[in-house]
This record gives sequence, structure tokens and C-alpha cells, in this order.
Amino acid sequence: MFTLLSSVYRKRIIGKQARGGWSIGVIGAVALLATVGPIESDAAGLGQTREYGACMRLARVSPTEGFETALAWSDAGGGGAAKHCAAVALFSMGQHAEAAIRFEDLAEELRANTSLRAELLAQAGQAWHQAGEIDRAYTTHSLALEAAPSDPNIRIDRAMVLAERGQYELAIEDLDAALAANPSTVQALILRASAYRHIDRLDEALRDAVRAIELSPNYPEAYLERGNIRRLLNDVEGARQDWLALLTRFEGTPAADAAQRNIEKLDLRTE
Repeated sequence: MFTLLSSVYRKRIIGKQARGGWSIGVIGAVALLATVGPIESDAAGLGQTREYGACMRLARVSPTEGFETALAWSDAGGGGAAKHCAAVALFSMGQHAEAAIRFEDLAEELRANTSLRAELLAQAGQAWHQAGEIDRAYTTHSLALEAAPSDPNIRIDRAMVLAERGQYELAIEDLDAALAANPSTVQALILRASAYRHIDRLDEALRDAVRAIELSPNYPEAYLERGNIRRLLNDVEGARQDWLALLTRFEGTPAADAAQRNIEKLDLRTE
């Protein structure tokens, strides 16, 4: 299972155990939930007005106040922009299921705008995922892809849901599509490395992890994943080096915490 390490995620699942009790946390895409924010739009009701921007800032940094602002704005005729701000505020408050319903309702209301509908459905899928409604998340992401089949961010979103369902081959297909659109997407490379690892395609997993580090050497989860793969390839010293690099350079991050647990287990096995 992928561990989702986005600062926007409220429910962290790092530390889940697999493959002999090792911590195998891997980052999802920053875009995964960073997209639950202002939507680039036209006259469909979610244009980039000053009022919308102010409401969205509140929705992210002070969600209760943002929600109240959005409701008052909606009563004053704020339309789709106010509804979207309210949904984002609910997401920020951790009320993910209610946020998902509101994103879906707004997507239906604005269905004439195909690209906007796809973005709103993608946000609904993200919210369902955070609510633990994995099947609903998959269905909603799939609807979003019907509206925007070439969107790499939605592909990454759905890949994470598929991985959580244990459907790693299908997750890889979505990540392949995302990487075809942008081969330098580090998050997709790390996710695909993790998916390859789960189905024992370790050479391909290592290739993706190495490429991710080449592209972004300051990405802690890439070192965590490469260490996991190296351990399975019996490169114990290489795994230790990756995990020690995490502790040295990224102390206090969830990835470093997972690396610490892995090193402790490694030391126990070598005693």
C-alpha cells in the first residue's frame, strides 16, 4: 500500500507494515491534494476574483472562518465560487465525506464545462479517498478521467486508489500514462517504483527510484523507496546508506521516521 505523505493530507498512513514488517511508506503526488484549492476557470462561476481568492486562503489556513465566509458569500449570491470555497473549507476541517458530496454536487451543477467538471470530480475523488471510501474514490476518479482522459494528475490520484486496493498492475498503467505526459514527474516515478516493488519487478522499481533521485535529490521519499528496494535486492549496505541519508538530511520527516524503524529492524537481524 502506498503511504500518502502530502502536507495537505490529514490522515497519515505512514508506518503501515508489509513484506516482513518493514516500514514501506512512499509519497503520493503533491498535486494529489494541493489541487484542492483555487480552480483556474472562466465564466463558469469559479473565476479568479479577489473575493474568491480571499475565501480560498481562509479555507486553507483558517477553515472554520473560511466556511462561515463561504456560506455568507453564498447567501449574497456567490454562486459556484462560494460553494467551492465551502467544500474546500470542509476538506481542510477533515470533513472529507461532506466535502466530497459538495464537490460532486458542484460538478453536476457545472457539468456543461467539461474541464471544470473533471477538476471538481477529481477533488471529490481525493476527498472520498481521505474519507476512507476507496471504492467511491475510484469511481469518481474514473468519471473525472472520462471528462479529462489525458490529465496526468488524475491518473496519479487514481493510481494511489488502485494501489490501496492492491491492484498494482492497474496502478502502473495509470502511472505509465501520467509519465508519458510528463516523464519528469517525480511523485509518479516514486509511486511506480513502489508498485513495481509490490509485484517483485525489482529492477524496474530500482530504475524508477534512481531516476526520481536524479531528478529531485531533495525528495526524502525517493531515498526511502530506494532503500526498500535495495534491501529486497540484498544490497543491505546500500539500503542502510539511503536510510541514513534520510536521518541526516531530513530529520523529523515521516520518511525519516520510517527509515529509522527500518534501520532498527536491520540491526536486529544482523545481531
